[in-house]
Amino acid sequence: MLHTLLEFLVFAAITWVAGIWLTRTTDAIDAKYKLGSAFGGLLILGITTSLPEISIAISAAVQHHYGIIIGTLVGGIAMQTVVISLLDARMKEPVSLTFNAASLTLVVEAALVVLVTVAAILAIRTPVVIPHTALSLTSVLIFILWFGGLWLVYKIRKGLPWRAEAMEAKPGREHHERRQTVNHPSLKKASMSRVFAILAAASLATLVAGVGLQATGNSLAADWGIGSGLFAATFIALAGALPNISTGFASIDIGDYKLAMSDIFGGNAFMPALFVVCDLVSGHAVLQHATASDIWFAAIGILITCVYIIGLIVRPRRIFLRLGMDSIIGLCLYIAGLIILTATGG
Repeated sequence: MLHTLLEFLVFAAITWVAGIWLTRTTDAIDAKYKLGSAFGGLLILGITTSLPEISIAISAAVQHHYGIIIGTLVGGIAMQTVVISLLDARMKEPVSLTFNAASLTLVVEAALVVLVTVAAILAIRTPVVIPHTALSLTSVLIFILWFGGLWLVYKIRKGLPWRAEAMEAKPGREHHERRQTVNHPSLKKASMSRVFAILAAASLATLVAGVGLQATGNSLAADWGIGSGLFAATFIALAGALPNISTGFASIDIGDYKLAMSDIFGGNAFMPALFVVCDLVSGHAVLQHATASDIWFAAIGILITCVYIIGLIVRPRRIFLRLGMDSIIGLCLYIAGLIILTATGG
């Protein structure tokens, strides 16, 4: 068991380092080719920076480890959202993250997370399979909702028909402003061939680490006597969130508060869209194999996301123990969810 745990930690470390370089190189490529200014570029960049979750889910689909897939793509949303509390604690100013981020665009992005997660819960409760295919009808619906939501987010980044002022907000640079420059010093003078080589190496390392995380995670779940879905929704989701934590800290340090939250919500909205791919790879409607704990974690993810939606609108200024009230509530909900699930035998 100790050997398997060490392997899991090594794969998590690889995911962390490779994920950081995935983000850095995609930023450099975007700065060169202005991909982020187009919808297709937004789609490509979103997929590239979500490679840890993609590799974990698809490798699990190949081996028919449905608990890992569902725990990563739906259960992991709660863990990924709780990461915002770590970003909140990173704030140097004595205000909450949502106070400074203050953005209706973030509210829409968070609402999209809620939309696709609710659709996933509906798929679990009403598993309708498209005749003569392995596709769940709701998996297709989730993908359509995500794609349409991505298009909406792309459109509203150009402006909303509102006249609203978030007093004293400091959201930082917009996406198109960040993409105009290469952020990381080591890539500023690098040739594009070197950037693409680093991207390819980081992608390959992420894919290998994802396969390793899935395999060792499944073994650890069996050794520890817990469900693979529960393990995926906690430990594997945390491993997949490590690059988001690192890049989120970097965004906070330079004052890009809005972008720090946007990267979290964007990744969370994308994950359930992968069910349609996992259905095709595994040859089965994956969501048919969901358990009560999967629904529980999905609901916790929705609750925490809604807390941050309210926080973005209400903008709590005061902090306690370096956290805004929304982050404190979100953390309490997550911890309470774990305790209740464990106490009830989940």
